[in-house]
Amino acid sequence: MRDSNIATNSGPGQIDSKRIKELTQQWGSLPPREREANMRELTRDMPQRYREVIQEYFRKLSVQDSNK
Repeated sequence: MRDSNIATNSGPGQIDSKRIKELTQQWGSLPPREREANMRELTRDMPQRYREVIQEYFRKLSVQDSNK
């Protein structure tokens, strides 16, 4: 089980929770280029598997906001 191993990631591990909250509230109304730039900023230092999960989360937010 690869997930059972001790993490050896070298990312800073710091999350700006205020920034994430702001982005989740505005995500669906952002232009595509701004969404892409913000996604890169949010996931820059993350391992690939976490980056993919977060990207999928924000994709779902976009779809939900566009369906309102």
